Amino acid sequence: MSPKLKKLLKRAAKAQYLPLPSSGRQPLNDPLDLVVAFAEAWDDNDADVIGDLFVEDADFINVVGLWWTSRHAIVKAHRYGFRHMFADAALTLSEIRQRNLGDSVAVVTTRWSLTGQVDPDGKPTDPRQGILSATVVRLDDGTWIGVHCQNTDVALSADTNIARGDQLIPTSYITGPDPALVAASELVDD
Repeated sequence: MSPKLKKLLKRAAKAQYLPLPSSGRQPLNDPLDLVVAFAEAWDDNDADVIGDLFVEDADFINVVGLWWTSRHAIVKAHRYGFRHMFADAALTLSEIRQRNLGDSVAVVTTRWSLTGQVDPDGKPTDPRQGILSATVVRLDDGTWIGVHCQNTDVALSADTNIARGDQLIPTSYITGPDPALVAASELVDD
């Protein structure tokens, strides 16, 4: 067997291994439990519990495209957010869906709304809406754990962004009725 093949087989064996998280975690008995537990931990400002929802080398992409590539980074970023902008924020979930990708992988998606955020000066901000999508896998003990998460703000009345300098500006190319309703409907031309 060639050294390259040995190396590839070794990598493949590691890629299939999903280490069990710390024993203190609350097991997720269903893929949908991930987003429910995420929202509960958010409302409790508990970054450690959020981290325990994911494998050690999980990927988490936040609402502005920051890509955290470990449980440690996920915890650190959420801990910072709870101290500076989300201490009194409440996260409400709606329309939770699950798409199974076989017996041991699922994608869970939910709409969320957020109230109680403050700006850098500590002043209240307006409510936000978004969508969180997570890929979860079944562990050998039958419980589930997150491996990837993407959190996205919904820019109401927009169907894309325009880049101007260092800013992204939500923009709509749709004319006529309310762009938020049209963008999500069958009225958009193919």
